[in-house]
Amino acid sequence: MCISLLQLKKMASGKQFDDLPNEVLLKIFTYLNIEELVVSTQNVCMRWREVSRDNKLWRNAVFNPRKEITDKEIAKYLENMPALRSYSATRRSENIVIDALCKFCRNIRSIDLHNSHNMNIPLIQKIIQHFPHIESLKVPLPYPMFPEELIKFSELIGQCQSLRSLCLDGNSVCSVVMWEGVLIPIADGCPSLQHIHIGYHGQLDEDIHNLLRKKRHQLLSFSCKISVTKSMAEHLSECTTLQHLDIENCNDHLLYDDIQSLIKLTNLKYFAFRYCTEDIVNNFPMFFLSGSLSQVVHLDLSESYYISDIAVTAIFENCPQLQHLNISGSQSLQNEGLRYIGKCIHIHHLDLSMCMDLTDRSMEYVGAGCCSLKKLDISGCYKMTDKAIEHIVKCRELQVLKFNYNDLTGSNFHLISTHLPHLAELHLENCKYLNEVYVDELHKEMMHLKIIVARRCKETYLDPEEAVLLLD
Repeated sequence: MCISLLQLKKMASGKQFDDLPNEVLLKIFTYLNIEELVVSTQNVCMRWREVSRDNKLWRNAVFNPRKEITDKEIAKYLENMPALRSYSATRRSENIVIDALCKFCRNIRSIDLHNSHNMNIPLIQKIIQHFPHIESLKVPLPYPMFPEELIKFSELIGQCQSLRSLCLDGNSVCSVVMWEGVLIPIADGCPSLQHIHIGYHGQLDEDIHNLLRKKRHQLLSFSCKISVTKSMAEHLSECTTLQHLDIENCNDHLLYDDIQSLIKLTNLKYFAFRYCTEDIVNNFPMFFLSGSLSQVVHLDLSESYYISDIAVTAIFENCPQLQHLNISGSQSLQNEGLRYIGKCIHIHHLDLSMCMDLTDRSMEYVGAGCCSLKKLDISGCYKMTDKAIEHIVKCRELQVLKFNYNDLTGSNFHLISTHLPHLAELHLENCKYLNEVYVDELHKEMMHLKIIVARRCKETYLDPEEAVLLLD
């Protein structure tokens, strides 16, 4: 919805708009995006300006400025957002943006800075001083930084009494290695902390053990990229309120016995354990048979080479609430592993990309069992052919289909236009045998459909982003 200033003035001048109570005007304004609230409504009249700044409109609004907007323009927007509660950066910005936040948006509760942001001690100090009631903070670690400065950085964050969510991302410019002891002030402080994300910053076993021990009765989510150990798994298992666990494992020698204690986590709704070792995969069925993951809605076991038919069958038979499944990169998975997918009647997101042994037969199981499926990714499943589409189109609720790096020609694309009315995106990047005639015919039949094709060996592109043809 886009309304010009002139249109709004005409609307405001009409008698019926003058007579509308603020509550109704407020309801109308909920249909405007955050930039329209600032640019359009506030310049119509004093009353509209006041209503457009009502806290109810801004309670769940996030200012996520487009990348092309300059820092000065962002700062100008912020001047007119006194009720803003959440700011999320899409790129690195200069301190003029933080200065504007601190000066004009005193009600901020959530700040998410890009991981290329030039973070330093004075900047984090300024943020915490101006926003003592901050509830969610996502910042990159400072670089370069000495141990004592990192501890100071952590001490400042530890002062946040209302902080519920903390994400310490790595710096995109260079990896930052933290020293033992850096997380102690956060473990000892931040009494309201419930959600923690720690990127990969070296081996911080004792720090993380201490953090988990101190927050075990309040943690709802924990996310970390680290070399998992048996001791860490045991500390995690004591966080009995945990609902969201996201682990990217860097330990190639991790055994199932090392993580068996995680079975205690019976309240998990989101479980991600990427890069599972062969021993873990071979014993994973016991994990699911125990019933501890029966409430899981989102399951991510991607980049686990050894995921087998037995493991996937155990998932389908013991995770009845499952809605999102990612087993991409499971190169041991065969067609029969998907036979019982129909038991997960709620599944709407399925990622099978780079499961290279899957053939058209696997899609027969998906088409028959996944009537609620909305997103399917079978990129890199190079053994699939155009025949797979005959089965996929039975998932009539499908909205996104990714078929990248496959050998289809597009000969069955006519089935998409007649069977998938809700399809919004079709990804066909680097399908080397793709016939553009079929693509053009599909585009004519479904003008609303975004078809994304990366042409290979046909044209020379200077900019990689221009190597994508987007039809919409």
